[in-house]
Amino acid sequence: MSVSEHRWFGPGRPKAMDRVLQRTLGGDHTPYEWVARAVSSSARLVLDLSCGASGLGPRLKSPGRLVVSVDETESCLRAEDDGRPLVQADPMRLPFSDGSFDAVVTSLGLGLAEDRMMFLEEVARVLRPGGVFAGLTPSLRPMNMEDVRIASQLGAYLRVSPHLPGTVEFRAKTMLGEVGLTKMEDSRGRHHFEVRNRADAELLVGGLRPAGDRVRAASAIDFLASRAAKDPVRVPLPMRRIVAIK
Repeated sequence: MSVSEHRWFGPGRPKAMDRVLQRTLGGDHTPYEWVARAVSSSARLVLDLSCGASGLGPRLKSPGRLVVSVDETESCLRAEDDGRPLVQADPMRLPFSDGSFDAVVTSLGLGLAEDRMMFLEEVARVLRPGGVFAGLTPSLRPMNMEDVRIASQLGAYLRVSPHLPGTVEFRAKTMLGEVGLTKMEDSRGRHHFEVRNRADAELLVGGLRPAGDRVRAASAIDFLASRAAKDPVRVPLPMRRIVAIK
């Protein structure tokens, strides 16, 4: 099949990464549910920061709680519009007063931020004392031997390690401490996206960090579709959950 015949959902398109995360499971939960569980039921005002076109916001909803979603991209906010407050703003310059929120949560903003320290400084500023920050980022581990085999094969086609866009490794404890946050948890979980057909393969490759060119992406799609024609392929997408308190 020629490259031009492949449908293309590049990571720059709204909902590309979200479609992948909605289908990615670690046991019985998606990464969205995993990070949302870090927020106490007592949190009444929650900021969904750099929300993108994600499915995190609905999972943060709780009786008596207000969830405010912020992103700097209008198209992402339009994709999020389900009636809750939406604010278009630079995550490095939030239009909220100090100590406004009981919790700040981000699905992938921490790994995608151009200046991670500035991002965390704003998180710490808008959190009230005792407030909780929870962030989700892609990771390269944990993997078992079968995970490593599939990731290596897919990476050979993409010419990059297959994971969602964003930085996978950084010293969370040090960075959090510098902005006045205390790390409570830094855990990594095994998650997988199951490819059952060509449409699934296109969806996955479209949501991963860019391969560099469409020829490589098309080859990766062909590889996954060919394997899935025999048996479903569980592609590893390890995730990292960081939780801190102010």
